[in-house]
Amino acid sequence: MSDLNELSKSIAEIPEEPLLPIEKKLIAGSLTLGIVLLVVLGIVNHFLPVASV
Repeated sequence: MSDLNELSKSIAEIPEEPLLPIEKKLIAGSLTLGIVLLVVLGIVNHFLPVASV
C-alpha cells in the first residue's frame, strides 16, 4: 500500500502542462467534424427516412 501512496504523491507533484496550439486545433477540428457529420446525418435522415415495416 505504501507504493500506491508514494505513486499518488509523485503523480500529484507533477506540474500540469498547457495544451499545445496544435492540440487545441485538433480538439476543435474533431468537435467541429463531429457536429457537422451529426447535422448531415440528421438532414439525410429527414429526406431519406428508413422505411418502417
